[in-house]
Amino acid sequence: MRKLLFAVSLALSGAAQADTLVTAETIATRISQAIAARLPTDGRYMVTLPDPSYQLALPAPAQGRFDIPALTFDPAHQSFLATLAYTGQSGATEYVRIGGSALAVIDVPAPARDIAAGEMISDGDLTTIEIPVQRSSAALLTSNAGIVGQSARRALRARTPLFAYDVKKPVLVKKGELVAVIYSLPGIELSAQGQAQADAAKGDTVSVINTTSRRTVEARVTGPGTVSVAAPGNTLAALQ
Repeated sequence: MRKLLFAVSLALSGAAQADTLVTAETIATRISQAIAARLPTDGRYMVTLPDPSYQLALPAPAQGRFDIPALTFDPAHQSFLATLAYTGQSGATEYVRIGGSALAVIDVPAPARDIAAGEMISDGDLTTIEIPVQRSSAALLTSNAGIVGQSARRALRARTPLFAYDVKKPVLVKKGELVAVIYSLPGIELSAQGQAQADAAKGDTVSVINTTSRRTVEARVTGPGTVSVAAPGNTLAALQ
């Protein structure tokens, strides 16, 4: 009798150990994929269950697998109702209904760390985050190309989306700074010293006073502390 009880105990213990616990995160991922697959347009969805600690216990006959035979998605209310099916202990199909929220999302670049105002942003300063489509706008920056090489217009927090008004071209010439003025004439290039009359970024036009002639010319910023004058008008006069 003791041997029989011991054998039954082992059998029950083995069945319990054979159960598979499926996490809420795994279920949410499967439902997200199912929603995307059933919609007429491509998209990704961030699915959230009401209880993030929920676990689905699949008995041994289910072999760790479950299907989603029924699924409804309400984009207006950003919600879903799904039916999960799996093989029960008796071999018959068992069902579980579960609901939650489903937000359409997109991937966008974001600072990987806090960035100070005026700091230049490099590719290594960026990461990718997921945000709801509702937060997107024409000003949202969706690729690194529009960010790398720019400077922060204000302090930027890590892992927050970036908008066009968050960045600007870095200032390469500061107001009152002495700069090298390159005069480009046909067949000749001359240089002089000037004083910038405003902050300017690369490609911007800035007024520069020649420190020798005290004449003012309009120059284009070509690099840190360097401007170029190509217009022939008053170029020679400015050099005198």
